[in-house]
Amino acid sequence: LYVVPKDNAELLRSIGLPRVVELAWWQSYEVGDLRITLVPAHHWSMRSPFDKNRRLCGGFVYESPEATVYHAGDTAFRAPVFAAIGERFPGIDAALLPIGAYEPAWFMQPQHQNPEEAGRAFELLGARRFVAMHWGTFRLTDEPLAEPPARLESWWAERGLPRDRLWIPAL
Repeated sequence: LYVVPKDNAELLRSIGLPRVVELAWWQSYEVGDLRITLVPAHHWSMRSPFDKNRRLCGGFVYESPEATVYHAGDTAFRAPVFAAIGERFPGIDAALLPIGAYEPAWFMQPQHQNPEEAGRAFELLGARRFVAMHWGTFRLTDEPLAEPPARLESWWAERGLPRDRLWIPAL
């Protein structure tokens, strides 16, 4: 079973994957005791050279009896969006937020957030833990590969936030 943003199911079905559910922003789908909700993200979408922004993109909130987890996907920082997600999903246990691919800002800011913006998103979400993602895998943009987690750790320390609430997985 694949749960995807609106207008993406045909891509999966075309390669023989018949069990696909499409969601619009704020729509949910339940599988047993797991509820999956598509939430807004600010990024372009493109699966071929000829379909830019013809398919919805987004992040997901996964709710189960064990935890509520938000996976932002690729997204720029938009305070009203993160605040709305936090209001609709109080008690997010973990927020997986992108911290890389932000330089040069004049080009990347419309679709990616920097570490400090990700920190602000975390605050707006009201999540218990921050899980850093989308950094250091390969050189996509101009910042040094190891810079995003260092900047996030500095931002975190400046605010006196408990270090055990920040998870930066090893590559």
